[in-house]
Amino acid sequence: MSGIQGVGSGTPPQINQDLQEAASPNGGRFKQMLSRVADGALAGVAAIAPVFPGGQLVAMAATGLRELKATSPGGLAPGGQGDQIDRMFEMQRQNQVYNLQYLQLQTEMQADNRRFSTLSNLMKVRHDTAKAAINNMHA
Repeated sequence: MSGIQGVGSGTPPQINQDLQEAASPNGGRFKQMLSRVADGALAGVAAIAPVFPGGQLVAMAATGLRELKATSPGGLAPGGQGDQIDRMFEMQRQNQVYNLQYLQLQTEMQADNRRFSTLSNLMKVRHDTAKAAINNMHA
């Protein structure tokens, strides 16, 4: 009985050679092919974009992406630009948490200030009333 390799045969399925190379640290042929396709697409966008209104900006962005890809070691792989972007997002998330904590502290301080002002006003009225009563006794 011929079956599908890896299904019910007790042997693990064979992984395509291109996928193995793509998963390797160096990337292999698949990664190189995708890199060439990306280069070609960015070059095409940079060449065609100036024809359209506002295309100069798009052309500059495409050229910048090509240069970034060429100069960054490993492109957007871990340790490269992608890792820095992840760290930037994490810092922004922490900044939001700190801002919320600061806002909560400000709210608590305002509530404490209102309580203090209320107690201070009540004590002043009490003092003024007692002082007026004493002054009325002397008069």
